Amino acid sequence: MTGQNFYDPVLIESEHLFKFSDSIDKNIEFIFRRNKRLLQVHTADLPAYRFVDLSRSIDKLFGEPGHFSKLETQHNEQLSDIIHNPRTEWQNRTINKAERIPFPTGPENEVFFSIDCFWLVKKPEASVPGIIRLSINRFLQTLKLEVAADNTNIGEEVVTKIIEHSKIHSIFRSSILQLSYESGKKDDYGEVEKPPHLGVHFSPIRTVPNDDIILSKNQMDLFKRNIVDLNTRRDILKFNGVPTKRGILLHGPPGTGKTYACRHICHQLDKVTRIFLTGESLSNVGAVFTLARLFQPSVVFIEDADLMFASRENNVFSVTLGELMDQMDGLRPNEEISIVMTTNAIDRIESALKDRPGRISQCIYMGAPDNELRRRYIAHQLKEYSTVQIDMELLVNETESATQAFIKEWIFRAVQIACEALKNPNEHVTLTDDHFLDAMNEMKFSQNSSEGKIIGFSLSDK
Repeated sequence: MTGQNFYDPVLIESEHLFKFSDSIDKNIEFIFRRNKRLLQVHTADLPAYRFVDLSRSIDKLFGEPGHFSKLETQHNEQLSDIIHNPRTEWQNRTINKAERIPFPTGPENEVFFSIDCFWLVKKPEASVPGIIRLSINRFLQTLKLEVAADNTNIGEEVVTKIIEHSKIHSIFRSSILQLSYESGKKDDYGEVEKPPHLGVHFSPIRTVPNDDIILSKNQMDLFKRNIVDLNTRRDILKFNGVPTKRGILLHGPPGTGKTYACRHICHQLDKVTRIFLTGESLSNVGAVFTLARLFQPSVVFIEDADLMFASRENNVFSVTLGELMDQMDGLRPNEEISIVMTTNAIDRIESALKDRPGRISQCIYMGAPDNELRRRYIAHQLKEYSTVQIDMELLVNETESATQAFIKEWIFRAVQIACEALKNPNEHVTLTDDHFLDAMNEMKFSQNSSEGKIIGFSLSDK
């Protein structure tokens, strides 16, 4: 009967069997055979992003039919108060359906979960708890796991078992994640209006497969040795005493493929948790490394690291810089955590970060491509177009000292110019040398003649 005062102590003390109808008119029986005075509640507070993991773990471990019954009902009181404190006139302990809200379970999936749920034992045994409860506080962005048992060891073991199971089988493990951090806010009287919290989100970042990345052999070998091989062969390396933590710094001018390289690394590590940091998430380094440890093996990507981790004499974020170095120093040799940073200005990076092998093990320069790389890159970008009228060597020579980003934009501009002669929207374009020369002239039009530079392209060496 919806509205039944299920948690009244009289009912909990007795061996009372009763029935009620849920919202879909199914009868569910609950039996409670324990003296409520013997129940002790064990509690664990965790961040809200763990809710789906914990809920699924409880269902997996204790959701077998005949042992536990699941009750989705919402209450403001803690489980200990519900069990031990008599209900007052102003307290509502009636059985009502809990609110259900959507939680992401993958990059494109979400599932509705009840924000307050009880698992009640139906067949009391010495090795199982009496009640398990999982609830979320949407304001604080925290969740509470509560286990009531008449045996202290059982209560502690169940809490630990649920948390460990949720870590191993987490929906976030081996995924690509992006973090957000919302700082707290207080009113004029110091009261908390909005508490700080870390948000964990599935990333929409598209990985770059092998066929879509154009890098030099030396660069590819360094990526393989320091990131890919380190993770795919970690058991062999650990057995032979090689630490499985590593710090990598990609540096070079803008537009030279540092971000693409990071996404290519993501493609190579499909069994590793990949965490991208940008914006304010960089200001909570401790929480980031806690997450990386939780779901290791993991790789943390920090793009434009010079914006946050510049030299200390010029860095308003020196506290965050210090915390990052402390976290990197605190990584144990057997921890499976790698860090990949990118910067357009390596000279701005704090020397204690980039020049110490224990923190950064390998610097990889990402510069403008040489002739052979430009030839490969241009051919790759033009593979969808008709190029029978193009002199490839002319294009290679025209782009001397150009970055990959400039070449890509140049090709788009040439295609756009070629499309101006088309009448049929379904007609395929045929590119010529003149289209590229016209595009180059346009893109050079606003160059700074005193410096000989335009965006992504230097004329100083020509």
